[in-house]
Amino acid sequence: MDTTLTYFRKSAFSRDALVYAGDLDTQPAEGTLPSVYYLDVRSRHINLCRNATQVTSPLLACKRHGMLGRSATIRGDITSSAHRNGAFSNAWTFVYMAEEFKWSIARWSNRWTLVDGRGNTVAVFERASFRASKIGTLSIMPGHPEHLVWLIVLTCELVHRTVKSSERAAHGS
Repeated sequence: MDTTLTYFRKSAFSRDALVYAGDLDTQPAEGTLPSVYYLDVRSRHINLCRNATQVTSPLLACKRHGMLGRSATIRGDITSSAHRNGAFSNAWTFVYMAEEFKWSIARWSNRWTLVDGRGNTVAVFERASFRASKIGTLSIMPGHPEHLVWLIVLTCELVHRTVKSSERAAHGS
């Protein structure tokens, strides 16, 4: 059975995200359903934490490099690297256990697909449209180790931040 996670903005003006188990339409009221993960988002850093109280000891910490942030290092219990797939691409590739995983982002689509080095679909992200707080829903295929799931959750947010930045640039804001 797939692991399904739903991303919500922490608040209206926050870049941080709360990730809940399940396919949810609305964000649970505070204290009713604990988030599975918390994404602490800064301009060049994204930290994946168990919850908002553990931001000083993240599971994984991602730091973007270069003037345009086209590459990143990811550290925690594992170490990985990631890079954008091209100068004008919003897609990212990361490495786990010497295997490349690539986020594929179709133009004019709210659906992103993560594939492994053999072309197998590993995860699918459905971006929410016209929602105030919901970012989208991530479905991860079964049978993956916890560290890979952490990388998928983190890099999905990295892709989301890149897409949002490209949209802002395209609309001049």
